[in-house]
Amino acid sequence: MYSTKSKKRNRFSLFKLFSILLLLILLGFTANIYLSSQYEALTSKFYTKFNNYEFSDAKSVINNKVLTIKKNKLNTDLTSYFTDIVNKICSSLSNNEISPDYALEILNEIKSYNVLNSSLDKLIIALDDKYKNILPTTISNANNTINSDNDFKYNEDSYLNLGISAFNEKDYETAMKYFHLVSKSSPKDYEIAKGYIKDFEKNYKNYLLESVDELVANKYYTKALNILSNYDENLLSKDEIIEIENKINSIKLFKEEYQGDDSEYTSNAILQEITPNNINGFSISSKTPYLVYLNLDKQMTYIYSGSNNNWNLIKEFSSSTGIEGKETPKGIFSVTDRGDWFYSEEFQQGAKYWVQFMGDYLFHSLPYDESQENIVDYTLGKPASHGCIRLNVEDAKWLYDNIDDGTKIIIN
Repeated sequence: MYSTKSKKRNRFSLFKLFSILLLLILLGFTANIYLSSQYEALTSKFYTKFNNYEFSDAKSVINNKVLTIKKNKLNTDLTSYFTDIVNKICSSLSNNEISPDYALEILNEIKSYNVLNSSLDKLIIALDDKYKNILPTTISNANNTINSDNDFKYNEDSYLNLGISAFNEKDYETAMKYFHLVSKSSPKDYEIAKGYIKDFEKNYKNYLLESVDELVANKYYTKALNILSNYDENLLSKDEIIEIENKINSIKLFKEEYQGDDSEYTSNAILQEITPNNINGFSISSKTPYLVYLNLDKQMTYIYSGSNNNWNLIKEFSSSTGIEGKETPKGIFSVTDRGDWFYSEEFQQGAKYWVQFMGDYLFHSLPYDESQENIVDYTLGKPASHGCIRLNVEDAKWLYDNIDDGTKIIIN
């Protein structure tokens, strides 16, 4: 009797278990049908919105929770959909059916979904004016598909090498753009690029200030202000932000006071206020530990060592600047080149140990004849040159030996 009841209970339990499993399967099947139906409806709505350039509405649709459940399928479908759009854009561009600006608007929107490979970046760079001087890219195969990294050729080195080159030239903004384009498919290059990015972010303030020093020295104030004004506050401490803001205000002050546009080297009110006694009152920085200041009235060149607002006078050189009609230019400059000898056929004289700061304007020794043995004019302490700054031979050699390229030069 007991055994029979036990068997009935077992059969009932098995039936109950089977029924529950069947119910779960039916529920899962029904849920899958519902999700698939919702997926198709939502993606169809997304395609419609995107095709009608209703990009904001399209983003709202794609963020629906139903679609996040089918994330892998969604990525596959979006890749296929966007690839088709990009191919059509390439074809239209090659046939001059649409403008680059119109294409860029769509391509940048596609880029925001992060589903296509690096070829999309290359196409955007090829079209975007702000990259024209960064990467000489051509769309030689514009009507081909975007699936291959070889679709868009560029006639320079890899992104990594271009980034390193820009970094060494202190064009940090451009360098970072290159480094961020290095693909993970090249692990070694990717790690090197990541190292540069980390170093840049760690020393962000120093790199930021360094990138504008020469611009300010050569009076490209607008460009310097644009760089500083777009700083990333997430990479700066509160004290560093204050320092950057002070630098911005200082450059604005100089820009307001200087006459002429950013490409001219002209005198101005603030420049005229600088003297050997107040050199530390204008937040003057230099890319080297030296600062050179030439006072035209006194015909004296002053050499300082130190840093911003902490310059110490170490040398004074009697000088001779340009005569009337051939005046030495006033302004803020930086050392750009040097050499041990030059000779001018026009003036039938040359000079030793020249240091260039703008065009043909130089610091150099007293003038020599062509033999390089005889000084032809010993005048110092008053204007006597054709625009350059003459110094005693020993002083010119010291300047030549010690003042590196990038050193700031102030003339007033």
